[in-house]
Amino acid sequence: MSTRRRTSPAAALALVLGLALTAGCTGSSDEPADAGSTGGELTWPEAIDVEEAEGEFWVVWTGVAESGADVEAALQPSVDALAEVGYDTLPWDPKCQSGAEESLIALTGYTDPLGVGVPFASAEDAGAFDTLYEGAVVTVTPGTHTCAA
Repeated sequence: MSTRRRTSPAAALALVLGLALTAGCTGSSDEPADAGSTGGELTWPEAIDVEEAEGEFWVVWTGVAESGADVEAALQPSVDALAEVGYDTLPWDPKCQSGAEESLIALTGYTDPLGVGVPFASAEDAGAFDTLYEGAVVTVTPGTHTCAA
């Protein structure tokens, strides 16, 4: 008589995520993978222009500060770190993505946050960036563009 052990959905998900992370972390180079590489290697995804986004997009927020006099100086390290890996970005208002401001307020306690984030067309691109990026990540937010061009 054989007994079958039942695996909970949470344990199965943890196993799948663990395998995915292990597979994504097997490279030995400090350089990002080439965009044309094959074999399942992660590549640095292309950021999008939020003003041209159609529908939902995802932002990986790498820095957040309270709006005010020294906000640019507070966020400059995040801007510089993103530039080092090839992303040209500046601080922008999370009010321009539906739901982002509320998420950042809840996470940081800032009443009027300003953030540095990289927008992506898909959750997969945001996840690839989050996996490859060695700097700090505050959160990832999905939403639609809410500011006029």
